[in-house]
Amino acid sequence: MIVANLDQIATIAGAVLTVMIFSYLLGDNFLYRIAISILIGASAGFLLIVAVESVLIPWFQLTMRDPLGAPLLFAIGLLPLVISLLLVLKSRRGESSRWGSLGLAVVIGVGTAIAIWGAINGTLFPLITDTARGIRSGGDLIDGIIVLIGTVTVLTAFTYLGTRRPNGQVVQIFFARLFGGIGRIFIVITLGATYALLIISALTVLTNVISSRLMILKP
Repeated sequence: MIVANLDQIATIAGAVLTVMIFSYLLGDNFLYRIAISILIGASAGFLLIVAVESVLIPWFQLTMRDPLGAPLLFAIGLLPLVISLLLVLKSRRGESSRWGSLGLAVVIGVGTAIAIWGAINGTLFPLITDTARGIRSGGDLIDGIIVLIGTVTVLTAFTYLGTRRPNGQVVQIFFARLFGGIGRIFIVITLGATYALLIISALTVLTNVISSRLMILKP
């Protein structure tokens, strides 16, 4: 009985918060700001719990629990702590801020390297090999050519190399401008299709949620 009451309270609260979010269509108002504050607070609390239970506690148990028995693991476990302290120093002024820049450089460098390697190894290489395999086998030749052209032109669209004229203007070569323009067309089509899919998915989820809530509230 208590569980049923809690489900009904959660259903009503979800419906009220949904209406409060949709009130933004009428303009920025206090109901929308309250709903956003609740969403941000709940998300921050959830992320804090996940970080403590899934990151901090396993890190401490694996590396910091036995410093004398496993000195190497203890030293490795100290690295995140040292970087965190350096990032805290970044918020201060003066000489200590330079040490904070060292921690920020480590975080940005490691994050950038992981992102680049993930993009190359997880996206670019499989895309190139699948396209080459499709063209070689003769199957889906048109799709392979379109994917190949889209990949090359999109990469060209993010190329900012050019020659500087005497008047200071930087101009790219003709082929870079041509391929970059085609790549931007692919980008616009991809973003438009992605946005349309997001809208369709959101409307589908909203419809299913409203239907399930109405079924729960039905006596």
